[in-house]
Amino acid sequence: MRRFNRFYTNILGVLDKHILGTGYSFAEVRVIIEIGIRGESIANNLVDTLTIDRSYMSRIVNKLSKEGLLVKVNSAADSRVSLIRLTAKGEELYAQLNDRSDEQILKLMQDLNEEEIQEVYTSMMNIQEKLNKKAGETTR
Repeated sequence: MRRFNRFYTNILGVLDKHILGTGYSFAEVRVIIEIGIRGESIANNLVDTLTIDRSYMSRIVNKLSKEGLLVKVNSAADSRVSLIRLTAKGEELYAQLNDRSDEQILKLMQDLNEEEIQEVYTSMMNIQEKLNKKAGETTR
């Protein structure tokens, strides 16, 4: 499993200092993508979802806010809670990340035929299902 993890992270360039040519770290890109998917979020929810240390998350949010990618707004439901959302600049970066990620996967699969692509997909879904079951057992 560790050998596969090293292989796959190497293919995707996850261990590179800058992800998908953006100049942002893996953790920073994960935050941008998660907020892009959710539309807006509470930092503590991101901490739980992404399993990032709270102080590290705070530093990431502050950095991305200073760079104009994120904005914090007070929640209408609870004024003690700040919601984090992407700015227009952040949404543009999120779209670029999605496009580059899609291109990366297409390039990775380009030499596979339809049957091989289906085989890879099925294998990935099986791995995810098995590990999700195990993760669910350990969190109960």
